[in-house]
Amino acid sequence: MVLRIIPLILASLLLGAHFLRGSTIILVGVSVLAPLLLLIKKRWILLLVQGLAYVGALVWVHTTFVLVHQRMMVGAPWFRMFLILAGVTAFTLYAGYLLNSDVIKQHYQ
Repeated sequence: MVLRIIPLILASLLLGAHFLRGSTIILVGVSVLAPLLLLIKKRWILLLVQGLAYVGALVWVHTTFVLVHQRMMVGAPWFRMFLILAGVTAFTLYAGYLLNSDVIKQHYQ
C-alpha cells in the first residue's frame, strides 16, 4: 500500500515546487499537505486526494501549453521542455490512478 502512496507524495512535492516558483504560498501548502490527509481513513478523503491529483495534472497541462506557446513565440527550443512536462503530467495522473486500487479502497472504507 505504501508503494501506491509514494508516487502521490512525489507528485504533490513537484506541484508544490511549481507553485513555489510562482510565489503562490497557499497552493504550495495545499499541495504539500494534501498527502497527509490520507492519514484520515475515510473514503471521501481518498476521493478528495485523488481528485486533487487529477487537478494537479490539469495544472501541468495548462503550464505546458503556456510555456510551449511562450517559447514558440520567441523562437526558443520547446520540444524537450514539452516532453519533460508531459512526463510530469503523466506521472501525476498515474499517482492519482494508483489510489484507485482495491488495496487502497479496502483501507479507506
